[in-house]
Amino acid sequence: MLSEPSSDIDSSTPVLPVCINCNLPLEAGGNFCRHCGYAQTANDPEAVITKWNGIRQIILFFLIGAVICCMASFISVFHTLFWSIAADISLGVVAVIFFTLNWSVYKSLLVWHNFSFSRLLGYCSVAIIGSVIVGFSVDWLNNSLFSRHFSYYAFYAPYKHGKELAIFFIAVMPALFEELGYRGFLLGNLLVVTEKKQAVFISAFFFAIMHTSFISLFWLIPFALWQGYVRVKQNTIWYGVCTHFCFNLTVCVTEIWKAGYHH
Repeated sequence: MLSEPSSDIDSSTPVLPVCINCNLPLEAGGNFCRHCGYAQTANDPEAVITKWNGIRQIILFFLIGAVICCMASFISVFHTLFWSIAADISLGVVAVIFFTLNWSVYKSLLVWHNFSFSRLLGYCSVAIIGSVIVGFSVDWLNNSLFSRHFSYYAFYAPYKHGKELAIFFIAVMPALFEELGYRGFLLGNLLVVTEKKQAVFISAFFFAIMHTSFISLFWLIPFALWQGYVRVKQNTIWYGVCTHFCFNLTVCVTEIWKAGYHH
């Protein structure tokens, strides 16, 4: 009786994809070869068009945000409550518009997949502790380098309902719309254009420089990297929204408490 030909390949062993240029193994889900750097979708016209559309959207998103942030930060006429609120609302609208450009792709990020209260509590605890450490560090740097104290709440304090305005525009709006824009739209587009690690790093860099504060880069970049990591790991923006809110709320509460204590 004839036996079937033997095979040296174990059918249970997964076959790794190889680079279309150098034929060496690729990382799972890799868009670029780590050996020769060749784009693996270079011969797919539809994929190339999708990537270029994504790049154009990223550039437009960044430029619009940069113009609004620079006007709000560096032009004195915009340093009023009205124009500050107008800038915050404009940035929120921009985030929503760009997020909905690819609604069919990104709408899944609004679903809280495998919600875990203990995981949420852990993330939020890290955010609160990190916020306290950052707050003291920034105060020390401002006093050491510039001999002055900076307070986000001080801008809203003279106005009626200053505490509520500060919490809403410092904690609530950034937590929702910055996560929607940077960890939703921007990071989502970058994941199509480049590798996962590079996408998280690039989105973190864009997020940090958009705050137009050089001295704050030491904590903005690590914070954004962590937010990006959580977003990619959990495949939802909601953990990031909650941790972002807890981080900024801690800043607000601390500054409001300090202002009341000194008075």
